[in-house]
Formats: sequence, C-alpha cells, structure tokens
Amino acid sequence: MAGCWCILPSLGNGKPHTLHIPATAHRHERTRTNTATSGYNRGVRTLLVLASSLVAWALVGAQAGPDLVLVNGRVFTGVRSSPWVEALSISGELITATGNTGRIRSLATRRTRVIDVEGRLVVPGFNDAHTHPGTMPSGVTLEGPPAIERDPTFAEVLERLKAALAGAPAGGWIYGEIGSTVLDDPNATRFALDPIAPDRLVVLHAWTGHGTLVNTAVLRRLGIRDDEPDPPGGFYQRMPGAATLSGVAHEYAGYRLHQRIALEAPPEAQVEAFRRFAAEAAGFGITSVQAMMTATPVDRALELLAKEDLPIRMRLIDFPLVSPLEWQPAGKRGGTPAKVTVSGTKWVLDGTPVERLMWVREPYVDARTRGRPNMTASALTQFLARARTAGEQPMVHAVGDAAIDAVLDALERSGGEAWRSLRPRIEHGDLLEADQFQRAVKSGVTLVQNPSHFMIAALLRARLGEARAARVQAVKSSLAAGVPLAIGSDGPLNPFLNLMFATAHAANPSEALSLEQALVAYTHGSAYAERQEKTKGTLAAGMLADLAVLSQDVFQVPAETWPATTSVLTVVGGRIVHEVN
Repeated sequence: MAGCWCILPSLGNGKPHTLHIPATAHRHERTRTNTATSGYNRGVRTLLVLASSLVAWALVGAQAGPDLVLVNGRVFTGVRSSPWVEALSISGELITATGNTGRIRSLATRRTRVIDVEGRLVVPGFNDAHTHPGTMPSGVTLEGPPAIERDPTFAEVLERLKAALAGAPAGGWIYGEIGSTVLDDPNATRFALDPIAPDRLVVLHAWTGHGTLVNTAVLRRLGIRDDEPDPPGGFYQRMPGAATLSGVAHEYAGYRLHQRIALEAPPEAQVEAFRRFAAEAAGFGITSVQAMMTATPVDRALELLAKEDLPIRMRLIDFPLVSPLEWQPAGKRGGTPAKVTVSGTKWVLDGTPVERLMWVREPYVDARTRGRPNMTASALTQFLARARTAGEQPMVHAVGDAAIDAVLDALERSGGEAWRSLRPRIEHGDLLEADQFQRAVKSGVTLVQNPSHFMIAALLRARLGEARAARVQAVKSSLAAGVPLAIGSDGPLNPFLNLMFATAHAANPSEALSLEQALVAYTHGSAYAERQEKTKGTLAAGMLADLAVLSQDVFQVPAETWPATTSVLTVVGGRIVHEVN
C-alpha cells in the first residue's frame, strides 16, 4: 500500500486533522546492519510515539474547546482597559476568552453551543450586596397602597383591618404595612387592635424594617410577657407610666419578633420562599446575593437548603440576636449546599430617619432627639477586636453621621489600617460626611448603599433640614475620595429600578452616579464587598462565567424605561439558569 491514513478528532478548529504516516515506516529491510536496524526501530518508535502524542493532543484539543460561546453582542466587561467587546467563550465554570465575534467564533468546536445574542447588551451578573430573603406564615395582607408611597394614618389602618377580617380565620395571621405616621401616633397600641381582632394574629411592620406593632394575640403566641424586659440592642414601647408593653417594638426587640414569627412558617414554605426568591433574581440577571439573615438564622437556612440546587450564588450573612459582648465566631460550617457560602456578621447600630432612630450629630429639626445607638462604644469595639482576630468580615448598619463616627472610632481602636484586608463594611451610611471619607479609606471600609433609600427626599428634608439634606447619601463624592462602593437592593429586587434610582438620586441629585458607575458598583463593587473580585464581577478570561443578556440596552434607552428590563439569558458558573425562548 502507498501509505496509512489516520483520521484524528478535531484539534480545536472544528475540522478533522489528517496525519499521514509514510509507507516506508512499515517496511522491514532485512539487509540492514544491526546498527541500521536499531536506528530503524528507533525511528518507528519515534513515529509511533509522535502519532500517539498527536492523537492524545487532538483528543485534549477537542475536549478543550469552549462549552458555550456568545457572539454578536455589546458586552460590557467592567474591565477598565477593555470595557466593551463583542463576544466571549466559556469552558466549564470560567470565561476563557473575550474579543470580537470572528475570533471568538473560531474557537468553537462541534460540541460548542454558539448563541448569537443579536446585538443585545451583555453584562456581568448583578451581585445584590444587601438583601433579605425569607417568608412569613401565610395570612391576609391589608389592602392599600405601599406605605412608602402613601403613609397611612392609624385610623386608616384600623379600617383596613376591619375589612380584612372576613378573609382571616380565627387564629390566622393578618399583615399590614405602616410608616412614621402610625409610629408617631400615641394611640397606635395593641389595645386599639385587640377589640377589632382579638382572635387573629395582627402584625404591622414599618416599611423600613424598623418598627413593628402587634396585638396581644401575637405576644401570647410568642410567649412574650406584658412586662417583658428590653433585649440587648432593642426596646419595647410601654404604656404611659407603666411597664406594660404597648405592642410596639423597636430595633432588636422588633428583629426578635420578626424572626420568631418567620419561623412559624412551615419548613416547606420557607424552602419554597428561597426557591421563588432565587428564581426571581435569576430572571433579573442577578447571579449572586448577599443575604442578611434577619428572618431565618444561618444554621436553619443551611438545613432548609441542604438538598436544594439554587440557580444563583447565595452568601448567608450571620445576624446575631445576642449582645455583641456575647458574640463568638461560629467558625467553618460543614456540608454547605452548592452555590451557598456562609461568611460575615452584621450588626445594626442605629435605626432610620423615618422613625428618628438614626443616630445623628445634631438633633432632628422636627423633634428634640438625636436618635440613639443600639450598643455601647465598648461593646462595638470588643466585637470588632474578636472579629479581626477570627478573620470575620464585620458589617455594621450605620445610617447617621454619629453612628458612622462610632464605627470609625471602633475600627481605629481595634486595628485601624490592619482592617484593610478584611474590608469592614458600613451598610447604608446615608450620612457619611466628607470629614469621614479618609478615615473610612484608612480602615479599608466599603460602603454598601441602597438606591431605594434615595427616593425619600421630602422626608429627609423634614427630618434634617435643607442644609443637612443637601449632603445626604454622598455616593459620588465618597467614591471619588477612594471609598469603595457596592450596591444592594434592601427593598425592590429589580436591579434596573435601582439603577434608575442611583442615576437620578432624587434626594441629592448632585451625588447621582453615572450608569457605568452604578453598574460597576452593582457587579464588581459588590464582588469587592464580599472579597471575591478576583473571581467574579467582571467578564474576563479566568473569571467565573456569571453574566446576563438583557432584554433591552439600558445604555441606549431612556432611564424611565429601565425598570421594564429583564434578563433573557442568565448564566451562573457557565450554566444557563434562566433562558427566555
């Protein structure tokens, strides 16, 4: 025969490779000397080894071709040196290449799924740096507009409660939303709720998450005495001149109520709530969330999620209900479900301006109070010292300028610049002032802001006065000063609604972010806030393939249309977890 032809698998370009081994390699010349025969044998062995190597290389090449390729897109990478490309390739969990469509398409093999995104905007997966998944026992919700849009009076709430009774059986739960008007009303007590719904479980939550009013039936259900002492970090309002609880709970007293009520929901309902939350997030192109576990304790959440394969990454953040002086680091937990991690500890140092529990340097203009801290300076410092020793990232809800001073003081006392590698976080930081920027930078503080908070301009002016209100939520200035910024929802999960809020900044328009700044804060910034910016948050070779293909290009349509945006394709770790056909 003239020769031997071996057809090998693809070498990575989608075409078979042909190796021609000459026929002379198979002839045996008996007349050769021993030396010649020895050389001939060496040559055959060399050719056979070469052929075997090429076969192995070809097989590896076939396997090394990308699993998924996206082409013909407008890909916002979030990488400063090359913020825009047309295409990218993914192998396994990782992005392997980015560039123009021709180059990336040439990497595809027969096994590669190639998706033409037809000019759509592709972005790094959103990372919600501050959110609160969970559920409550099933029940009836009072009718009426959201309290953030129209703050109801207590009389209106009572009328809504009466109307809801028909739908709530005896012993059933009834929920409602309230705002500052009810919290400021001395008549808003459990004793006004009891005659209307003595045998129902009535829970009225402030829309801020700070401040709760319940009826007597709820206190009895949860085993709370009429003269229950205040827990660390919180307090119950009491009837005038008495120790009797009025039914209103603030700060850690309210958080304890909320968690105990949430745990009344059956386990299957709690699991389903996590599933719905994760599915909704994936539909928005959110690929990671950092969940403040205020409703469900971390260990309980791990039990519930043990057999779940959530479509998104979920970081569970501990929320202790003990005094900071009693806190001890939990250490590593075994058996964590796929895509679920546990790290970080959150404390709430002050409340919000809505109920005037935000702790401020100067009194509110509409009341003789400066708010109040939920813990002493010593307790905060001792917690931080133990956290730094344990390598635990601290997250402190601090809204007012006095609260932020206290956090910065405690960080400086417990380590100062030694904190930088752990990146302590200030959650919200609405009154972070210019004189605090560099102190925050020196201690390595990351600011985690929530654009939905930017939409209460009138209330901020009423509480703080025009001059102070003009300095609130200085995200643009603090970012320029070197304070890293991350964005979390802490409210509506829709990232496109929050992008609109961040770029409008109704409370302080001079501090509005550009769309690119807001998008980077919502992706890379949030990854930085969880110390994961080397693995996710940008679209570059070697990074996790967490991304979203959007239904419309928010860079090219009016801002008022952004909230209607969704993800048509969400990828987490190279796996498509949401796809609209």
